[in-house]
Amino acid sequence: MSDLVNDHYPKGSRSTPVSETARTAIADLLGRLDRELPGRIEGFYVVGSACLGAFRPARSDVDFVAIVDGELDARDLRRLRAVHRRLWMNALARDAGLRRRWPLVCNGSYLRPDDLSRSPLEVTPLAGHVAGRFAAAEPGFDVNPVTWHTLAHHGIAVRGPDPKSVRIRTDAADLHAWTLENLNGYWRRWVVRAGRPGLATLRTLPRRFTAWGVLGAPRLHYTLTTDEVTSKEEAGRYALETFAPEWREVIEEALAFWRGGPAVAPFRLRPDVRRRAAAAFVAHVIESANRLPSTGAPPQRQRPAPGTAPRAR
Repeated sequence: MSDLVNDHYPKGSRSTPVSETARTAIADLLGRLDRELPGRIEGFYVVGSACLGAFRPARSDVDFVAIVDGELDARDLRRLRAVHRRLWMNALARDAGLRRRWPLVCNGSYLRPDDLSRSPLEVTPLAGHVAGRFAAAEPGFDVNPVTWHTLAHHGIAVRGPDPKSVRIRTDAADLHAWTLENLNGYWRRWVVRAGRPGLATLRTLPRRFTAWGVLGAPRLHYTLTTDEVTSKEEAGRYALETFAPEWREVIEEALAFWRGGPAVAPFRLRPDVRRRAAAAFVAHVIESANRLPSTGAPPQRQRPAPGTAPRAR
């Protein structure tokens, strides 16, 4: 366990354990940030799967929110971009190249000290990094009500005060509206892409792509139902309990991938069948979410509808 990370856990901070793999990645990033921007990173918080106790090596990223002392000028941004580019290239070589697995990197946003007290829908981060893409002063996908909610209720302080003592603006209406918009925007486009036949489907065939959809869309359905956030793995369990048995096989296939297991029988060596089943399920989740009552009451278990899910033949 890294001394750099341990030394920055304040007394009284959240006790949710962070995996050794995630801590190593955090310590590496913080060490580089402190060398390139000494004294500037005054807060560093873990969000996402790592703070929810659901981090899985070779599947999960480490998501963070960093608080910066002062603005970032062009020189600062060049250094910050170089840090993330170097870590991304190292991860590609180490994980994707040598181990043939998803590269482990830290993804997140760099914010001003008062940004968390504002609506995330009004905040433009100083900078942000997601899977090899670095952007400065652009609206970031991770700057959203889900991130603010996760930080306020589950975030882990690696550096800086405990999130419970930080003024973080959370709003149930914003959370609900953003989540529904994400389902009707990003995830509807995902369904179109996943359901498109021909050569364009090559990138949609891997198990990771279909698991991303089958577990990702129910996470948002869960949030609309409960006003809480959950991990992909817990969202899979929620989906098994919430949606009709017709969808069980494709949900279990996504969970098997996320847990590092082999493909479920109907989809083994049949990626196109898996792709079509995933597209149909995510479309079903979106339609179900749009029918949820405004009170957020849990939906009743749904009965299978004829022809809703492609069957392996």
